[in-house]
This record gives sequence, structure tokens and C-alpha cells, in this order.
Amino acid sequence: MIQINFPTRNNEKLIRLLELVNNDAEAFALWEACNVMTVKRQGISDHGPVHVNIVSNIALKLLRNLHAKEIHPSIVKDWEFEQEDAEVIVALAALFHDVGNAVHRDLHDQLGPILAGKFIEKYLSELYEPRERQIMLTEVFSAMVSHSEDKYPPMTLEAGIIRLADALDMEKGRARIAYEAGSKDIHSISAMSIDEVIIGDGERPIEIEVKMNNPAGIFQVDFLLKKKLKGTGLEPYVKVKAIIHQHEENFIDEYVIE
Repeated sequence: MIQINFPTRNNEKLIRLLELVNNDAEAFALWEACNVMTVKRQGISDHGPVHVNIVSNIALKLLRNLHAKEIHPSIVKDWEFEQEDAEVIVALAALFHDVGNAVHRDLHDQLGPILAGKFIEKYLSELYEPRERQIMLTEVFSAMVSHSEDKYPPMTLEAGIIRLADALDMEKGRARIAYEAGSKDIHSISAMSIDEVIIGDGERPIEIEVKMNNPAGIFQVDFLLKKKLKGTGLEPYVKVKAIIHQHEENFIDEYVIE
């Protein structure tokens, strides 16, 4: 069985959360059901444990980059919780944001909290007292339901992080299943152009470099990533640079969003 793994950075709550998740066969069955619905039945990209593991790692990286520049998450500003609690929120929201796909793709944002609720409450009950647990639960749900663009705007920094982290799982490995299954539209072809996504910092807390082997990958950056970034509240903190290589007749070799 695939294991969920992300850097806990001595956060005892995250360490315990990883133990709980990785010993929960029901949670992995739910992620498996997501992939049966999306990959086997619809021929689209992975939405199971590999995807959510990548998104959780990205989300924690984004959160920690912002924290290093003293940009504080909403659970800290609005509820006076700690940074370690914000890490629990983004980890849980990242792990369960797509589980609604197990029932129906078109309703997955709304169905996610319904399906994930029993798991998240179970884990939080191991980590928090009742009042704090309820606050954390609502913050996780808020981040989950707003991860898709043009539906429900993110209301917290953590929610904006989940939306952006989801978009940044764009390396070509995720698109390969749909591409090899015969999907040759702009979505699959452009996704196959993305070789690597690197997240660092610099002038801005979050500086993203997207390396691609074909100009078709610009569609992923300009249409999909840019669209997801808009409205997250993270726009002032993010710079995206796409670098195109390994193509004989590039019209452009670099593309920047800032």
C-alpha cells in the first residue's frame, strides 16, 4: 500500500496525524475509489493517494515559505491558534480535497466534506479538545470546498494554499494515464509538456519555476495555473516563471506571471 509522507518538521501533531492516516485502511479505500471513478471510468488524471500526497507536500511548502516571511495563516490571525495547527489544516485539506470524486466528478467539491468528515473528525479527536476540534474541522472543510476555481472563493489563507497546491501538481507523470488512454486534447498534450515544478523563494515568498519541453505547456501555466491562482489571496506573494527547453523552434523561451 502507498504510504502518505510529508516533512513534519518536529510538529508533534503532524507526526501523529501521519500515523493515524497511514494506518487507516478505510481512508485508502476512499482514495482508491476516487481513482476508479476518475482514471478507470473517465480516463482523466490521478486523484488518489499519489496526487494527494504530492499536494500535501506542496501545501506545507507554500505555508512554510509564507511563515518564513511572517505572513500568518488565518487560524493564527482569527483564532489565535499556532502555526503547527495551520499545518494540520493544510495537510488534512490536501489529503481529502478530492475524495468527492469517488461519487461524482461534477459534485466533488460539495461531496468532499460529507465523505471525509468521519475521517477528519476521528483524527482531530486524537489531537484536540472538543472546542478546538470543531474550529479546526470547519477550517479544513472551508479549505476543501474552495479548491476548484470559479466556484467558491477561498476565505482563508489556508484555503488559498490548497487551491494553488492542487494546481501545482502538474508534472507530466500525472497526465500520462489520460494521454496513454487516448486523450489527445490540449489538456493532456500540454500537461505532458511539463517536466518539473520547482518551488522556492526570492523576492517573493513563493517563486515557482515550471520547466517544460514544449511551448504547449504554456496552456497549463497561463490558463490553468493562472486561473487557479487568481482569487486565492496569494497573488502578491507568488511569482511564476515558465522555462521552455528541448524544442527546436520555440517562439518563446520564458514566460512569467507576477
